[in-house]
Amino acid sequence: MSFAKIIGQEQVLSLFKNALKNERLAHAYIFAGQEGIGKMSFARELAKKIFCQSGKIDGACDNCNICKRIDADNFTDIFFLLPEKNHRVIKLEQLKYLQEILFVKPLESKHKIVIVEDADKMNEEASNCLLKTLEEPPLYAIILLIVTSLESVSETIKSRCQVVRFSPLSLKAMENILTDRFQLDKQLAAQLALISGGSLKRAAMFMEANALEKKHWLAEKLFEVSLKDNLTFSKELLNEWNIQDMEVLEEKRSHVKELFLLFLMYYRDILICKAGGEHFLLYYDDWKDALIAKSKSLSEKTLFKILERIKTSLKYLDCNANINLLIENMITEILYLQSDPKAWFAQ
Repeated sequence: MSFAKIIGQEQVLSLFKNALKNERLAHAYIFAGQEGIGKMSFARELAKKIFCQSGKIDGACDNCNICKRIDADNFTDIFFLLPEKNHRVIKLEQLKYLQEILFVKPLESKHKIVIVEDADKMNEEASNCLLKTLEEPPLYAIILLIVTSLESVSETIKSRCQVVRFSPLSLKAMENILTDRFQLDKQLAAQLALISGGSLKRAAMFMEANALEKKHWLAEKLFEVSLKDNLTFSKELLNEWNIQDMEVLEEKRSHVKELFLLFLMYYRDILICKAGGEHFLLYYDDWKDALIAKSKSLSEKTLFKILERIKTSLKYLDCNANINLLIENMITEILYLQSDPKAWFAQ
C-alpha cells in the first residue's frame, strides 16, 4: 500500500510529503483521531516510506526487501508497542523495554522507528517513563504515538510531540471501502457507513455483531419501554447483545460500547427532530415519523441530559466499571428522565 491508497487523509498526506521532501521529520508525533480511521495504517506506511529502498515519491514501493519485511513484521529497526492481550493499559515494564530497544543504534538504516498503539492508555508510571525518552531522544529515533483521546495524554508529552489530527472518513469513502474491500452490497454498505461515524473499525464491529438488526430491535424497544421496565429492559439488552456469555472482558466492553453508541444515535436523532432538523441525515431514518412524535414529548434540556448520561457511561466503560450495573444505571436514569424530567432536575 503506497500513500496513494491512504483514503480520506489528504491534509496528513500533504504534511508528511512536504516533511519527507525537505527532510524535516520531527522526532516525535502524536497521531490523534477516533478509532478505525487509518492512523495505524498510515504509521506503517510512513515507516515503510522512510525505510523503502526504491526512492519513490508517492510512498513505499511494497516490493523491495525492506517493504516486504516490514509487512511481515520482520524488520529490525521498527518496533511496535501496544497493551498486552486482555489488558487495558500499557505498563511501565513495557516502556522500560521500549527504552532499551530505542537506545540500541539502528542496525540496517539511519533511523529507528517506534510505533506506540493506544498510547493514551499508558498508566501514570509508563507515561512518566515515556516523557523521559521524549526529553532526550536519540538523534536517529522517530516516535509515533497513536491515540484516540488527546485529553488522556499529559500536556508535557503533547508539548514534546507534533500533534497530527486525523479526520473521520466521509460517508462516500466508507461506502466505497465497504463495497470494494468487504464485498458488501451498496445498500448494506450505505447503512453501515451511516452508523459507523467514519470509522472502519466500528463498521467491522457492527458488521460482526449484526448491529443493523439489533438497531431495529433497539428502536422498537425504546419507543415502548417505560420506567417500570428498567430492570427487565436491562436484562433483555444483555441477552440480545450476548454480553452475559462472553468470557473475555475486552470483548464485553466492545459490544457494550457498540450498544451505547446506538443509544447515542437514537437520542441524537430525537434532538435533531426536536430542533426541526428532520430533513438532516438521521441514523434511524426508517423511524422518522416516530422520532418526530417522540421529540414532542421531551424537552431539549431533557434530551441534552440523556445524551450527557450516555457519554458518561461510555467514559465509565473505559474505567473498569461493572458492566451490568453500568447498563442498569444508565437505563434507569434515561427512563426516569423521560418519565419525570422535572423531578430529576429538581434534585
